[in-house]
Amino acid sequence: MKYIEKLILMINLGFAAAILLSYLAPLIDPELIWSISFFGLFYPVFLIINVLFVLFWVFKKPQYALVSFICILIGWSQLKGFVGFNSQRIEHSDSAITLMTYNISNALYGYDKKADQRKIKKDNFIAFLEKYKDTDVLCIQEVGDYARDILKSTFPKHHMYFKNKGAVILSRFPIVDKGEIDFGTITNSCLWADIRIDKEIYRVYSFHLQSNQISKDAENFVISPELNQKQAWYDIKGMMRKYKNRHLQRSRQVEKIETHVQKCDHKVILAGDLNDPPQSYTYKIMSKYGKDAFRERGMGIGTTYAGRIPLLRIDYIFVDKSMQVATLDIIKDNFSDHYGLISTIEK
Repeated sequence: MKYIEKLILMINLGFAAAILLSYLAPLIDPELIWSISFFGLFYPVFLIINVLFVLFWVFKKPQYALVSFICILIGWSQLKGFVGFNSQRIEHSDSAITLMTYNISNALYGYDKKADQRKIKKDNFIAFLEKYKDTDVLCIQEVGDYARDILKSTFPKHHMYFKNKGAVILSRFPIVDKGEIDFGTITNSCLWADIRIDKEIYRVYSFHLQSNQISKDAENFVISPELNQKQAWYDIKGMMRKYKNRHLQRSRQVEKIETHVQKCDHKVILAGDLNDPPQSYTYKIMSKYGKDAFRERGMGIGTTYAGRIPLLRIDYIFVDKSMQVATLDIIKDNFSDHYGLISTIEK
C-alpha cells in the first residue's frame, strides 16, 4: 500500500509541476520557448486533476493535499481567467453600449446541401440572430458569402464593414473611419472601425487569429486503432509541428494588433477569436490594452469553444480600462463551434 501511495504522490507532483509551468506560458514569447504554450493550453485539465488530488489526499493523508492546494492558490489569478466569480451585476445607464462578438463558422450550422433542409436551418439561424438585432456593435468572425448575406438581411439598419477575409463589424452608430490589419493570410484578419457614439469616437477591433487546426488530426489519431507505433509517432510529430507554426503565427499577429492600438487616440474595445486561452502570450499582450470582460463580470466556467477540445476559452471582449463592464454573458447556442459573448459597457 505504501508503494501505491508513493506512486500516486509522484504522479501528483508531476501534475503540480505541470500547472506551475502553465502559469509561465503567458510570460514567455513562443519564439523563445514555444513548447511552454502546451502547458497553458491544458491548464483547465491540470487544474481539474490537481483539485481531484486535493480531494483524494484530504481523506487519505491531509498533509499531502497541500501540494496541489498551494499550487492552485499560487495561480489564483489564472483561475479567475477560467472561472468567473462575479455573482452580482452592476446597474447600467441607458447610454451604455451593448457589444457582441461571435465566431459563426461561416454559418455552417445554418447550412445544408439539400435546399429544403437549408431553408429550415437558415431560418432557425436568422431567428436566433434576430434576438440580438438591437445590439449596438457586433464583431463577427469567419464570415463568408453565405453568412454575409444572412447578416445583411438580419441587421439591415446596421452599418456593415467587411473585407472578404472573415472578420466583420456591424454598428448601429456611424462608422467614421475604418481599416484592416493585414496578417497576410486568406481567412485570418483584424478589422478596425472608429464609431461615433454620442459625440465621442470609439475604436472597435474585430479579430480572428490563426487557429491551431489540429483538433481534427487529434480526433483521427485517437479513433484509428490500426495505426502502428511508427505511424503514431509520425502523426504526433506532424501535430506538434503544425501547432508550433500556428502558435508562432498568432504571436506575430497579436503584435501587429498591439502596434496598431498603441497609435490610437480613442477609447478601444477589442473583440474576437484569439484562438488561445488566458494562459497564453497572445492573451497577455491583448489584456494590456483592455479589461477582460469575463474577468470583470463573468460567472461560472468560461468555455467559449464548443468543438472537439473541451474547456477552452478562446473568444474575448477586452474593454478600454477607462470604461466599465456592467454585464457579460456567454451565449450557449448550437449554431457554431464557438459560443458568442455579449456585454454591456458603460462609456
